[in-house]
Amino acid sequence: MSVSTSEVQRTVVCESDELSPGEMVAATVGSLHIVVVRARDGSLHALEDRCLHQGARLSRGRLLDAIDGERPGDYRVAPDSELVKCPWHGYEYDVRTGCALFDRRRRLRRARVYEDDGQIVAER
Repeated sequence: MSVSTSEVQRTVVCESDELSPGEMVAATVGSLHIVVVRARDGSLHALEDRCLHQGARLSRGRLLDAIDGERPGDYRVAPDSELVKCPWHGYEYDVRTGCALFDRRRRLRRARVYEDDGQIVAER
């Protein structure tokens, strides 16, 4: 359900308990297709559901832990960092910022997402 008031467009994405930590779901706010992610810490993030490379739906990709390391062979899960990986060619995006890992100057559009009365709501 999409509602437009004062140029703000809102969409109820799903019930809050339908999106667990580490999961993502596709939605649409106005004309913008988004992927809503509940990070493992429970925070919500909404990114444009379109890879910058060739336009694949990121919601059909995978949500992964980001890996960090200071030198070759020294790798660990980066704290508070998860990635969505494109299903076509593996391009990766930070779910918190929308930045592409291949070029941090390029980023996906984001939408505001929050919980309200037991529902996850996205707006732009």
